[in-house]
Amino acid sequence: MNDKVRLKRNVYIIIAGVLLLTLGFQLSKSQYVLRFSTNDALPHFERVQTPVAGNAVSYSGTGGSYCIAFDSQDPYSVKTKDQVERTLQEMKRATKTSDVRNETFSASGCGMIVVATEQLELLGAASLLPDFAEQGGYVFIATHPAPNDTFYRIYHKMGIMAEQGTVVTKGIRLTSNVLIGENGLAIDHPLIDNTSLAVELHEKSRVLAKSPEGLPLLWDYTFGKGKFMVMNGTMLAQKINRGVIAGAISMLEPDFLYPIINAKLFYIDDFPAPLPRGVHDGIYRDFRRDIPTFFKEIWWPDMLSAASRYDIKFTAALIESYSDQVEPPFERPEDADLKTLLTYGRELIKSGGEIGMHGFNHQSLHTSPEVAGVYGYKPWSGVESMTQAVEEARRFAAEVFPNYKLLTYVPPSNVLSPEGREALKRGLPSVSVISSLFEDDLDGNAYSQEFEIAPDGIVELPRLTSGYTESPDVRWMIANGITMYGVFSHFIHPDDLLDERRGDNLSWENLYREFTGMVSRLDSAYPWLRPMTSTQAAAEVKNLVSGGLEIVRDAETIRGKIDSFHGPRHFILRSSRHVAAASGCKAQKLGDGAYLITAVKADFEIALGE
Repeated sequence: MNDKVRLKRNVYIIIAGVLLLTLGFQLSKSQYVLRFSTNDALPHFERVQTPVAGNAVSYSGTGGSYCIAFDSQDPYSVKTKDQVERTLQEMKRATKTSDVRNETFSASGCGMIVVATEQLELLGAASLLPDFAEQGGYVFIATHPAPNDTFYRIYHKMGIMAEQGTVVTKGIRLTSNVLIGENGLAIDHPLIDNTSLAVELHEKSRVLAKSPEGLPLLWDYTFGKGKFMVMNGTMLAQKINRGVIAGAISMLEPDFLYPIINAKLFYIDDFPAPLPRGVHDGIYRDFRRDIPTFFKEIWWPDMLSAASRYDIKFTAALIESYSDQVEPPFERPEDADLKTLLTYGRELIKSGGEIGMHGFNHQSLHTSPEVAGVYGYKPWSGVESMTQAVEEARRFAAEVFPNYKLLTYVPPSNVLSPEGREALKRGLPSVSVISSLFEDDLDGNAYSQEFEIAPDGIVELPRLTSGYTESPDVRWMIANGITMYGVFSHFIHPDDLLDERRGDNLSWENLYREFTGMVSRLDSAYPWLRPMTSTQAAAEVKNLVSGGLEIVRDAETIRGKIDSFHGPRHFILRSSRHVAAASGCKAQKLGDGAYLITAVKADFEIALGE
């Protein structure tokens, strides 16, 4: 009898346990529990004027400044100068710029001379550059020199044996690690466009890159105690090629150390957002599901699986509505979907991701009818209407996540006016980061950025690439971004696959295979990149930009001192020597002549061996 009672009691305990587990599971999915979701672990920034003193940099190693010579009357020369100057500043090097069209150039006080003009005669005596290199200086010819009298008097000292006029080249073949991890990369794309000299090189010239036809595009040549680096082309005037500039300079000067951000970022724009209703022929053919069900049961689980396998943290940018309303009052639109925000937002946060804002709708915050017309949008009437729309989007998010602060803003179509920025700050006081585009827009409509802190204290954190497929131009920009900044920053839209152009007219199965191939290659080629959300990476930018840095290099060691040290800081070291010992830091080899240096203390030292 007692055994039966004991049996019944155990059955009741089991049933109660199952009920409690079920209740707990349902509660975990409920909006009630989600009301306690916060992102207090993410950094928050005060929007204050960036202190100028925080950018203090001290470097000793070349024996002088990095002197840039350019011609103010040549627009291409000015563009090249701008890119070289910005690259050196990002690498924490002091620059001295000379307009050789209007002033006499002097090599006094220079450790490296960067020539950003084709007209070598503008620098003065033909012997200036070879004499400088022979005495131990470093010369970077950042654009192909014009074949004139000055050139012919010194070209053999740059490693050239013969020259046969100018040619136009398309594409590039890397024969070195000038872009980290990309030795052997071949890009056949009009993105790489050069006017070059048809040259034959000295046998001791080391070719770092060449055209698809085999014409040398980048080489170095030791002359006396110093060295020349020659870019035989015109591509360095483009912002997207800063990685090549950084690679060339850091391979020209021995034992070159420069700071990087070290972050892997992945954005999903227009997500969570109202999902299109109805049936897509390709999706229904392959999955027998309508569009909303496909995204819920196929697309999103696939994306979460890729994130788990390849170490990705998603930063999503939500949209409340796809209406074209640009005048108040902004009340809850018919297509606003709290359930979608609840479902996807919960799983996004659980996976370690971040929710940011895209907008009340997809109408870019701009008052210009001309700019709005380019994208088929409506212009806003002013700051007040934009502010109210941003406030409505913030209220919408707060209904599901009342304790969650939206810290990142992604401008729709990467367009944001000064008035729109003001409205954003008023309507979303928590905004700490704006993520738009890195690449310059030829039409001048897009909001292009640098990795920096704006005067109003908001961190500028641009995205470099986009799409589900790694096309040649995407691969090139990824390599440049990682070499220059140690950053992969990429974005997609959920509905890219519904658009024949953006989805390359591929089925989801094929598109997902392309996507996972891209992130798998990235994970394999650059396993050292740290997965971060937008705001986490912005904190790294803030530390890098605002903290002082001192680097001292001598024959055997490199010493660093970081002001306001707030945790590990990351550097790239380019050296033909090996790291024999490290104090206050860790060294990880990244390939031929490249190391990742992670400073774990404010004072660190690297000892170099042969």
